[in-house]
Amino acid sequence: MTPRTLRKYVDSDPKGADADGTVFDTGFTGTIGAQSRVFAGGNGVIYEILSDGRVKSYKDNTATGGQLLTAARTYDVNWTTRKRVWASGDRIFSVHEGGKLEVFKQGDPLTGKGELTLVGTLPVDRPAVVAFTNADDVWAVGRTIYTLKDGEIRSWAYTESGTAPVLPTAGTVVATGLTAAVQAWSPGPGTVYTASKTTSADNPTTVKGYTGTPLALVNAEVRTGIEGEFLPDTASCLTASDPEVKPHFGAAPDSTGVSTAPAESDPDQVTDGPAVVSGKFTLGDGNPAPGLPVLIEAVNTGEETEGETKPPVLGQTTTASDGSWSFTLPDTLPADVQAAVDQNGGALNVSATAAGKTSSGVPLVGLDHPVAAPKTPATGKITAFAAAASSEPTHTVALIPALPAGATDPGATDPTPEQAATTYAALRESGAVDPDEPTPLWQSDRSLLSEDFNPYLVNGSDISAQKVTPYGSENCYTLQFEIGSTHAYTVVGEAHAYWDAKASLDYDTKMSSTVDVAVSSGSNWKLGGGVTLGGSAGSATGFSKQGPYFGRQFKVPIKYTKYRYTYYCGGVARSSWKKIIAGKYDIPNGKEASRMGSSKVAKNDGPMPYANSPRANRGIVERNTYFQLSSGKSTKWSGAATAFKVALGASTQYDRDHKQRIDAGSKNGEHTIWGKNGRLSGKPGIFYSY
Repeated sequence: MTPRTLRKYVDSDPKGADADGTVFDTGFTGTIGAQSRVFAGGNGVIYEILSDGRVKSYKDNTATGGQLLTAARTYDVNWTTRKRVWASGDRIFSVHEGGKLEVFKQGDPLTGKGELTLVGTLPVDRPAVVAFTNADDVWAVGRTIYTLKDGEIRSWAYTESGTAPVLPTAGTVVATGLTAAVQAWSPGPGTVYTASKTTSADNPTTVKGYTGTPLALVNAEVRTGIEGEFLPDTASCLTASDPEVKPHFGAAPDSTGVSTAPAESDPDQVTDGPAVVSGKFTLGDGNPAPGLPVLIEAVNTGEETEGETKPPVLGQTTTASDGSWSFTLPDTLPADVQAAVDQNGGALNVSATAAGKTSSGVPLVGLDHPVAAPKTPATGKITAFAAAASSEPTHTVALIPALPAGATDPGATDPTPEQAATTYAALRESGAVDPDEPTPLWQSDRSLLSEDFNPYLVNGSDISAQKVTPYGSENCYTLQFEIGSTHAYTVVGEAHAYWDAKASLDYDTKMSSTVDVAVSSGSNWKLGGGVTLGGSAGSATGFSKQGPYFGRQFKVPIKYTKYRYTYYCGGVARSSWKKIIAGKYDIPNGKEASRMGSSKVAKNDGPMPYANSPRANRGIVERNTYFQLSSGKSTKWSGAATAFKVALGASTQYDRDHKQRIDAGSKNGEHTIWGKNGRLSGKPGIFYSY
């Protein structure tokens, strides 16, 4: 079984229950056994109950430059039958599976190296022991034990009479109505945090902060996105934090030499130049695929079709000796294509197809989907939106096996629910995959592909290096048939605001995003290029001035269509394949116009990510000012949407209606940001905050 990771977070405002603070990641981690149980003892001491029942103690030495789990002592005991264990200072409390409570004394609670001696026991039928056994969570502050059960917190005063533990017959009710809470803990006297689980994989856990007498909610969202069991290093007393000081652990990150964030560039500029699409096709082994005709067609991204239809053919070119190809669009596009371009913000989605068969007769196809920026007839120039959408480097695309024309498609039937649950897309939707993890190039819509998956194994032979011969170059075209459609909420934006700042995101009036296209000849799908969507969205969406300590993605509903394509050359059907293509903004019946996305991206904010960021990417937002990205292109969000059990990536073109913004507050400290992909004045993609 895979070992687990223990990660250290610091609470910046424990006395105030983070009314003006947060819980932030320090970057320090340790590894514990997959079947081990862990509990904290205070004073930086951590205990691990191993699978064989032995107990190991550790000391957290990160504050002095050491490790999170510095081994202190191993106790040769057998605690395999302990149902629940918690500690406070020099006392460790243990409830057996049979029900009795044992209390142990730690001889050296500051180091975790002392002897463990039994203080005494209480039988299973004592009310406090019953409460500890049945509680959702148990923790202690000093000599007071707390239980969480069905949304109610009770306190139990612990004392000792000689060597005998003493607990009251009933606990004192501290709080009620916390029905969503599944964990609770205290950083010290007077403060309680709860962790509530949700049904959303984007926001699986919400930490709330309570303080005062009676206990009152002061922060409904201290932190989101942290998963696992919380182990508090409870203190005997708490002091108020300084709201003018940014949270940090150890030395504050150095901002020497970081200048004010640059002013934004003009987002609506237009440019001039020929409308050219280009790329490169290779064999499966990476060698060039020369001499293949490349069919250039326009892609349908919105209109519904019935029966087989022929995509508009824009022209044809041929791959050079190195596999490269280039095609200049005609000055005048077909009327239906020009109408589609006008409705799509000036961007033309292109499909480039190279097809042939190997020396062993296996049909291959190369499918690329670049974006072209044709001139607008009225102005003779290209739009800023189209310029940004078409600015990506050319793609190098490997040919993949296609189906012989008329052959049975092994992926024609829908996957069963059991099969769909095992896919990479299902893992993404469940939250089991980090939102920043790159989407794999190949996926199956009915299983999880192995890391050594080879799409070029056909009938037991590897065809990746076989020579490919074209079918011909006369009268080549495709016919497409709509198999079905679905809706998916797709990530189109992300915004961040940490200390003393507010985050906003605008995605208004029209679409402004590029989404991956997936291609397949069976049940395995390959990502290849993308389509740019610039059509009307009909409404203004986004969020305004969220924070501080906020980081979220943002989603809108997009309609996706699955097509089957048949390739004809010389008047003969040669091969076939399928595509999944994003279409228009479309709100499903009874559903939201937009959704908040993953809160897990908030992990990219704060002192440690800032300290690890390239200095050249940093900038300072002065007090009471703002910074925004309203030109260029966003980062590409991996797994931005799932359509037909395949995870697809997406990015957004920024402009006046589509932007990420941060507003700095009035506190005296520096409000620092940095670009994910590059300089703030260049191509940052998105920016993070500290």
